[in-house]
This record gives sequence, C-alpha cells and structure tokens, in this order.
Amino acid sequence: MSMHVINSKWIKGLYSLFALLFFISAVVQYNDPDPLHWIFLYGLGSMISLFTVLGKIKVSWIYICIGAALLQILIVMDGAIQWYLRGVENILDTPMSKEKPYIEEVREFFGSLIVLTSNLFLLYFQNKSRKTDVN
Repeated sequence: MSMHVINSKWIKGLYSLFALLFFISAVVQYNDPDPLHWIFLYGLGSMISLFTVLGKIKVSWIYICIGAALLQILIVMDGAIQWYLRGVENILDTPMSKEKPYIEEVREFFGSLIVLTSNLFLLYFQNKSRKTDVN
C-alpha cells in the first residue's frame, strides 16, 4: 500500500537530510564488527527517507524499518542501561574499549532510536497530511 504524498517543503527537506545522514551511517558501518544488520537498518532508513521525498514510499517499508529499529534497541538496551547507571559518560569523546563495551552499545542505541523516531514521525506526518487534504 502506498502512502499519501506529503507535500510540505520542510518535511521534504528534513527527510532529504535524513536520507543523506542514514546513507553515510550505512557506509561507515562497513568496518564495524557486526556490519550487516546496521547497514540494513541505516540503508533502509535512507531509502525510506529518499522515497518519501520522491513521493514513492510504501507503508510496509516503514513498518519493517520500525520493527528492525525496535529489535536493535532491544539488543543494545543493556548497554544503554549500563551507560546510564555509570553516570551518563560523554559517548562522543569516550573511546570504545574492552573496559567500556557499553559505549558502542549506547551509540548503537541512539542511532536506532533516531531511525525509529524518523519513521514514527513519517507516519504521523502522513496521517496529518491525509486529514488536512480531506477537510
């Protein structure tokens, strides 16, 4: 099932930015110890964002991406909890190490959360756009 086309310029601009950021994120996962599922998640997020801008997105893709992001969040949830319990260390400056495996996991947690949020907002904007066109 195709989605209702979103015509808002600022939403298209936002999803153009998401498409670029998720594409870059997918590319840099190549050197990750577990690259395939991250390349899939960020690649799908990039594709959904691009097709949103082009007006050719399918709802089923969004739900698949939401499911994949939720799965990734669950997988790394323990690392995010450990990070929180250890004092919410700066995850950008702190290098990954064997002593702090939660640093990579909390970064992955937030990356998945961004993909999840972008897709949830997309569903919201789509429903809002549909209601506006009906009135």
